[in-house]
Amino acid sequence: MLLLRAAQILLLPVLAMVSGSPVLALPVDGLYRQEIVVENQSQAERERAYRAAFAQVIVKVTGERRWLEHPQVREATQRASTYVAEVSYRSVMLEPRLDVRFDQDLVDDLLNRADIPVWDRNRASVLLWVTVQTPDGRRAMLGSSTEHVLLSQAREFAGARGVPILIPLLDLTDRRMVTVDQGWQLDTDALRQAGERYGADSVLAGRLLITPDNEVVGLWQFVFRDQVHVFDHVDNSAETYMDFPLDAVTTRLAEHFGLVLSEFEQEDEVILRIEGITDLASHTDLMNYLGSLSVIRDVNVSALRADTIELRVNLAGTRQHLTEFISLGRDLQPVNFELGAVTADLLHYRWTGQ
Repeated sequence: MLLLRAAQILLLPVLAMVSGSPVLALPVDGLYRQEIVVENQSQAERERAYRAAFAQVIVKVTGERRWLEHPQVREATQRASTYVAEVSYRSVMLEPRLDVRFDQDLVDDLLNRADIPVWDRNRASVLLWVTVQTPDGRRAMLGSSTEHVLLSQAREFAGARGVPILIPLLDLTDRRMVTVDQGWQLDTDALRQAGERYGADSVLAGRLLITPDNEVVGLWQFVFRDQVHVFDHVDNSAETYMDFPLDAVTTRLAEHFGLVLSEFEQEDEVILRIEGITDLASHTDLMNYLGSLSVIRDVNVSALRADTIELRVNLAGTRQHLTEFISLGRDLQPVNFELGAVTADLLHYRWTGQ
């Protein structure tokens, strides 16, 4: 697998640059925080801003807009101020804004009681590969250095929804992997290879025809694990086009990784055997990593031998959930078992700590 020295990631709240190894899943901060433009500092305007910010936080935390119509969420939105943990005002280009942070425990409890899945902050990355044909018949792929309205929308979407979206460099290596013709044909094998180069958990590739009237007609392919989903989308404006395809794949990932804790009131337990724990630092890093996974309730050491540690892990979900969350990163690599066929009481991994 090739190493990247730079790749553009659209991740809230700003653009970040990757260096070193491929990125895979990325932790997303600020899921329970939202900034809203306000007209003044009156109580009425503040309450309006709370409601608007709360709705946007619900969408970020769950990954799906549909939950805004849930009766319990609609009722909670009307009293959004009761969920506020911290608030401050600031001005950006003379535009007043209200920065609101909501109480995570209260929000999670609301969603849990409503049986609404919460999408963990460690989120699957999406490589966005777009090939565009303009009205004059020319075709081009959009890369990280391209200034285009479609990528501007992707930037806004990444920040608003908390989704790590990667834009290819389109350097010589990229262009050898995926030619313009392959991009236009949505060549699955070539796109998978590009996804591997960037360490992406999924690939969203589109071929878009822009008409002289600025209408956009597009065919999309979403590659996730061993599945390939193809869909189309037409919009009468390039300025609003990207919301639909990005929302579609975000919903798919949220459905796959979302977790409703109330569904797992009975505890599951599994033994993790982990190789590569050679010193105190690697032990500490491992425990910190496992503690960051929302599916894990408790971890206890059951055995120590040479460079291997065995841990008894209590889960807030299933063993399948655990392996799915671990697969988003590169820190633990499975030994002698395949993702998707998890039935054993003992799961064997190798610690890489990357």
